[in-house]
Amino acid sequence: MQEDKNKVEAVLFTTGKFTDLEELSKLCGIGSVGYLKEILQELTKDYSLRNSALEIIEQGSKFKLNIKKDYL
Repeated sequence: MQEDKNKVEAVLFTTGKFTDLEELSKLCGIGSVGYLKEILQELTKDYSLRNSALEIIEQGSKFKLNIKKDYL
């Protein structure tokens, strides 16, 4: 799963915009939307536990890697 988490993280970083599950699935080469949702949940949790300046935010069914407001 770590390799897939790395792929999703890289895509979110490089796109820099809200990306829906379908587009994320294509860009990461992950066919299962359920598995992709699980990865996104894990990444969101990882960022919250890391005390990082970054966070993954969800807007509707779209996701984005973002800088936390405290660091803008």
